This record gives sequence, structure tokens and C-alpha cells, in this order.
Amino acid sequence: MQNWVVYGLIAAFFFGINPVIYKIAQQKGGFSPYLGSFIFGVGIVLVFGLFLLFKPSFQFELKSSWLALAAGVLWGLGFLALAVAIAKGYDVARLAPIYNTNTIITVVLGIIFLKEIPDASQMFRVITGAVMVVVGAILVSI
Repeated sequence: MQNWVVYGLIAAFFFGINPVIYKIAQQKGGFSPYLGSFIFGVGIVLVFGLFLLFKPSFQFELKSSWLALAAGVLWGLGFLALAVAIAKGYDVARLAPIYNTNTIITVVLGIIFLKEIPDASQMFRVITGAVMVVVGAILVSI
């Protein structure tokens, strides 16, 4: 198995567990989704702070840093929306397929802006797979 697939599976595992743990914490603590999102963000800063502490060699480029910050803000806004939905008591099992329709957005933007699909046969498979994710989300949410 290629490394990128392993990293993708590790990310899927952690991202899959995350909302369940967050909802359990919200149910037990009864905190606001805003405070919960802030605490969640502190956890992210701790993980990356420790990582940078033990891996101090990194490059800094202002333009790339602004883009990374923008990506983080967008991710934070998405998580905040998820946190509000969880705080309102919506089912994580029904929310997850809906917010994971981000796959179709990512695929389309990757094809348009990053030119990541080199030939037509791959483009068909990737778009078909992304559409199936969206159809699955619709089926779960109705």
C-alpha cells in the first residue's frame, strides 16, 4: 500500500472518531458550541506545537503562511457549524455523511485549480466516486 493511502486512512480514522468524542463531551459538559470549538482549537495548537518543538527545521514563507491561515479559518468555520449542529442535538451518524460531501467540492476544485486528474478515465472514476458520496449523504439524511 502506498504511503499516501496509509496517511489518508489514518486521517479518516481520526476524523471519524472526532465528532463522536466531541458530541460525548458536549453531552457530558453541556458547554456552548463556541467554547467547545475554542477548546478543540487549543487541542490542535497543542498537537502542532509539540510537533514543531521536536521537529524545529521548517521553512517560513509569508504568502504560503497566509494561505495556510486562510485554510485554517475555513476549516474552523466548518467545524464551528458542525459544533453548533451537535450542540442542537443532531445525530452525528446523519451529520457525517452530509458534511463529508465536501469530497465533491474538493474534487472539483482539485481538477479545476490544481490540474490533478491527468486523463479522462481517471476523471470519470473520481467524479463518479464523488457523486456517489453525495448520493450516499442524501440517502442517509432523508
